[in-house]
Order: sequence, then C-alpha cells, then structure tokens
Amino acid sequence: MKRVTVILNPMAGNAHQRRAIAKGITEWRSNQGWQVRLRETRRAGDATTFAREEAKRNDLIVAAGGDGTINEVMNGLVGTDTALGALPVGTGNVWVRELHQSLNPLHAARQLADGHVELVDVGQANERYFLLMAGIGLDAAITREVRSADKKRLGRLAYVIKSLPVLWRLRGTRTRISLDGEPLKGNALFVLISNSRLYGGVLNIAYRAAMRDGMLDVCTMMGDSALDAPKLLAGILFRGYGMIEGLEYRQAREIEIACSKPLPIQVDGDAIGTTPMTFRVVPQALRVLLPRTTEIN
Repeated sequence: MKRVTVILNPMAGNAHQRRAIAKGITEWRSNQGWQVRLRETRRAGDATTFAREEAKRNDLIVAAGGDGTINEVMNGLVGTDTALGALPVGTGNVWVRELHQSLNPLHAARQLADGHVELVDVGQANERYFLLMAGIGLDAAITREVRSADKKRLGRLAYVIKSLPVLWRLRGTRTRISLDGEPLKGNALFVLISNSRLYGGVLNIAYRAAMRDGMLDVCTMMGDSALDAPKLLAGILFRGYGMIEGLEYRQAREIEIACSKPLPIQVDGDAIGTTPMTFRVVPQALRVLLPRTTEIN
C-alpha cells in the first residue's frame, strides 16, 4: 500500500477513538511510508461518493465508522482494484468482529499495516450492495426505529428498547420467496439473507455462510405473531433448521421476495426500502484488507 484515504464518520464513536485513529494514521505515515488522506462525511451518501472518487487514485480506502459507514464505502469500491479496510468507531462493528480484528482503533490500524488483501463476495439488494447481510421484516422494522442519537447514547441497548413495541405489533405476513426459482411460501416474521456468519456481532444465525462460496445463505422464520418468536429463536440458537416448524435454512444465488403487504428491509444495519425486492450474490467483487491472522472461508 502506498496511497490511502481514510473516510471518517465524525458522528460515530467518541473523542478517544478519534484520537486513536489520528495516532494510527501517524504511524502509517512514519512506519509504513503510506501517503494518507483523511476525509470526513457530512451526510448520508458522502462515504460512497468519496470512495468512488478516491478509488481512482488510491490503493486502499479505509472506512472509519460503524457498519453503515463501511457499507457506504464498499458500495463505492465494488468492482474496482482498490481494497477496503476498516477501523471500528461504531456501535455494533459486526464486520470488524467477523474478521477477528481489534475493536481498539489504534490496534486495528496496526493490524491493517501488517495485513493482506483478499477477494470476497458481496450481496446485492436491487442496486444496493451489502457486505454482511440483508434483513426483511422484524429486524428491519427495529432498525427503522433506532436513530443515530439513540445508538450514540445507549449503544446496543437502543435496539433492545426499540424492539419491544415492534414485537408487540408483530404479525406474520403472507410471503412468497423464490430461491433460484424454487418457491418457499409462508407467513414471514423475519427473513435473513446473509453473506457472513455473525448477526449483530454475536449470533451465528447463518452458521454455514462463507464469503467466497458464490452463494447467499437464507434463514426464514415463519409464524403468525410474536408468540411464535421464542420457539423460532430457540431453534436458531440450537440450529434446529428443518426440524422446527417455520424455521428453514437454504442457499441460493438469487432470491426474490414478494409479500401481501410491504415489509421493511435493511442491509448492514441501514434501512433501504420495502418488499418486493430481488437479492443476488456478486462473486469475488470486492477486495478487502484483512489482519494477517484472519482467514476467510
């Protein structure tokens, strides 16, 4: 690496984390001889615009923020020869956890300095790319309720608090899913389309997912209301797919979802719209900079 741009979300994290990033950049310049430029976002979409601009003249673009910032940056890098790196400054930091990268921004910067580049698959929801996963129904409804200020003030607790009224109103929605042309029907509570294993940085819902297999993993929870959720969640924890009614695990290259009424959709933690929507895998579409000790399936 010689030419690097760091795209920082100044609204994410705290002053201590931003000082750690500044120190990491200083070490890159002095120890690695990297030419490092820093750009700060001001509004949604800036990170994608900046990444597209900087990809033309940089070897590496580093997203400094949460998973939403990383998603925006990678949307500007898909299909280019420029690699994506990440420094954790967010709430969940699921991508960083997926890589077993340090949650300390300075330590993470040092890991990247000694890292290696690999090609990985990405998912695509209509025109929006995602690195981790897409959620339809329950989790997207919760995501839509959580504001940036809530996450900054409460961290992950914000999702727990906002989930309670969403669960109270939860009802199954008649849904038709096409998995490479194979139909799956039922009353959907939650559908997860995953490119990676960790959900929320904690749960291995899509436990067979691999980011270089040319497939997306699809986990479906079908039921009538929130009363079915405990049974289904327990089934996920104990990997009871196919054994518990309403719980299925499939893999596909293209997934089409249509519902009797629009269900919300989120990708990598950002709300992007509602059903109907088509999802597909884009194999080997993104170069990522990984810590030296990280291996991707």
